[in-house]
Amino acid sequence: MKKIVTIITASLIITAGLIAQKAPVVGTVDVQRVLNDYTVFQSAVEKIRGSVAPVEEEIKKMQENIQQIITEGREAETMAKNPAASDLAKAEAQAKVNQLQQQLQQEQIKLNQFRQQAQQLAQKGQQEQLAPLQERAVEAVSTVAKDKGIDLVLAKNNVIFAADSLEITDAVIAILNAQTAE
Repeated sequence: MKKIVTIITASLIITAGLIAQKAPVVGTVDVQRVLNDYTVFQSAVEKIRGSVAPVEEEIKKMQENIQQIITEGREAETMAKNPAASDLAKAEAQAKVNQLQQQLQQEQIKLNQFRQQAQQLAQKGQQEQLAPLQERAVEAVSTVAKDKGIDLVLAKNNVIFAADSLEITDAVIAILNAQTAE
């Protein structure tokens, strides 16, 4: 009898606890749209693109130089293998091929080093300029969620279906752009 009373009491306590728990309130946010419509973030992205443009132009010039070396090397190689050419012409062409191969290797090494340095600079710029803005966006999501009594916010692109009423993207964008105006 004591066991039955204990089981019934435990069942009532568990049931009461489950009833007392409220269902979590969920919201969704379109992260890409937030970042696209966040004016300060887009200005920072444009600034980074502007600083990377000269580097990309230099890389393009280096690639064109490498392509020119390859073209000259093919021409010299054709001459070196030409059966109608004199032995002297073949030897000179082969020497040019060897010299161009060394030059090509050096230019490729320089290009790779330049690319690595450029990539490091771009990553540094992104970390310094974009990371704080992304943190502000997360804070804005948190602010909107708290204001609306939302317990959980999911990225819209990670959700198969969500009612439009759960969407908080516009409110987040409004907060971010209002901070900019201040």
